[in-house]
Amino acid sequence: MKIGRNDLCPCGSGKKYKMCCLGKEDDEYYTNPTNLAETYKKLRKKSKIKQCLHPNKKECSEKIIGAHSIQNNKIIKRISSDGLVYMPCPKADNAFLPITEYGRKEATVFTGFCGYHDKVIFQPIEDSVFDKSIKHIFLYTYRCFAIEYHKKQEAVNMGKNLYKLKPSLIEMHGNNNPFKGMEIAINDFQFEKEKFDEALLSENYDILTSIVWEFDQVIKFAGTGFEAMTFDLEGNKIQDLTKLDASVKHIFVMIFPEEEKTFCIISWIKEYDDFFSSYKAQLEKLTLVEQKIYINNLLPMISENIVINPEAWDNWDKNKRDEFCAIEMGMATFGESIGISFDRLKAPIYNLFEL
Repeated sequence: MKIGRNDLCPCGSGKKYKMCCLGKEDDEYYTNPTNLAETYKKLRKKSKIKQCLHPNKKECSEKIIGAHSIQNNKIIKRISSDGLVYMPCPKADNAFLPITEYGRKEATVFTGFCGYHDKVIFQPIEDSVFDKSIKHIFLYTYRCFAIEYHKKQEAVNMGKNLYKLKPSLIEMHGNNNPFKGMEIAINDFQFEKEKFDEALLSENYDILTSIVWEFDQVIKFAGTGFEAMTFDLEGNKIQDLTKLDASVKHIFVMIFPEEEKTFCIISWIKEYDDFFSSYKAQLEKLTLVEQKIYINNLLPMISENIVINPEAWDNWDKNKRDEFCAIEMGMATFGESIGISFDRLKAPIYNLFEL
């Protein structure tokens, strides 16, 4: 990942490194630690992307909207109290809060679709009860994919904008591009994006393998996320993310209340069936109790796109909130990154299903 003089500059200008940021001084104001909060807020705003991810651009309406990645009227409204929810997703004005309050109209919003496509694509799951059909599962999974893909693009933008302000980052990383990993992560999504795009254009939605769990209760949280799994449920290593030439395979996870029930969807592209065959068999053998334990561990590990009822969260014991936030902030993920498997079938102190 070393940057050569004739390589493209990491700032994204399109110029060669030697003709762009090589030898530039850091911006003193933006690299001053006392200005960190303001700098982060400005970088977040500057790095925003407004786009429509639908492959048929000819149909796009002019306006890119703030699209909800978790349905507002059906799900977030139901989970909220006085129009508010909590999310383990920091806002630009405070990057260090483990849990942040959101109005339900702003929660889970991203600028990844035009008004037309956001309406017509997801209308079937907005207007109808989840029916476990191939189409409904596809739409929930595609929406989950879309926000993660969009967020990674914005993260790359943020890295480039940060580098423009602090070119010395290259020297601090041994002349390596410190943001190359996020670009690789976007490339890892390309095969899946092609599959989703083809399905949208052809209206052939049978591109996923899925596990659907149904619970006879209404939960006070909902979430979506994805994972590039490194270990299966028995602790066997199934993917080495350090091999940059290998194709990374993802699972997508969604959990939400619907009428008097709760559903969890775990899905992946069918081409990955051989790769995930043992994992699928392990999921299918889980008891109801084990399913809930797995969701409790998995969701905060892989996602910050989670909405929680504020009153229920505030009524939780502090040790439950602390353990949830520790997993959310990467305790288990870091362990797995250095080869320590995390037992996802061991019950944590907290239980999201008892919020």
